[in-house]
Parts: sequence; structure tokens; C-alpha cells
Amino acid sequence: MARITPRPPPTQAVVLSCLNRCCPVCGGPLWFAYDNARTVTTLEVVLGVTLQVRRCVNPACAFYHRPYRPELEGRLALPHHEFGLDVIAWIGACRYQDHDTVPEIHRALINRGGDCPARSITCWGAMRNW
Repeated sequence: MARITPRPPPTQAVVLSCLNRCCPVCGGPLWFAYDNARTVTTLEVVLGVTLQVRRCVNPACAFYHRPYRPELEGRLALPHHEFGLDVIAWIGACRYQDHDTVPEIHRALINRGGDCPARSITCWGAMRNW
């Protein structure tokens, strides 16, 4: 189901770069390749995240030209998701600890100032079977 309202604009901007500047396979340098941008909605803010992706430049390396993304990206959100891990954990606690229904969770999230479609809450409830 498509989003009916537009995503809120970012309220803070963060630039993440790789902590490791050497290739994990050959030990050669990881050079800056490109920027990747995404927006992550957390319980407190809407983050505009810029990711600085690097690549190994050694043609003999197994990681040659493979993207090496910032390590801290995984602390913010799951890949291809627009909501942060704190939002997912909060919804999981409401659903499985407090036994709230999806409309109750959606209402509580809107009261907190969040902008989350009810369909997303239903999908996250299904993720408990990981």
C-alpha cells in the first residue's frame, strides 16, 4: 500500500563515513566512491543520513570495486527501511509486552509526534518470527 501523505522533511543531518580505511581482505586503501542518501525516522527526530561509500582499488583483491558502507549505518535502521530500530523496538514492546492492538499503537505513535502508516505497524508485527 502506497504512502498517502508525503514523508516529513529531515530535521537533522548526519554524515556517516567508514571507520575502517583499509580493505579487510588485502589491507590496501579504501577510496571514496560515492555518496548515498537516505531518510530515517526515529522516535525523536527525522534524520537525513548521507553515507560515504568506499571501494577497494586493488584489482587483485576479492573486494575489488565492491561497496564498503559505513559500519554505523546498521545501528540506525534495517536495510531498505525508513524507520529506525528504536521505532521498531518500541512498536514490538507495545505489541508483545503490553498487548496493544495495531490501532492503539498507531494512535500512540501519532500522539508521540511520529508519522507511521498503520500498515507498517502490521508488517513489523509479523517480523517477530525471524
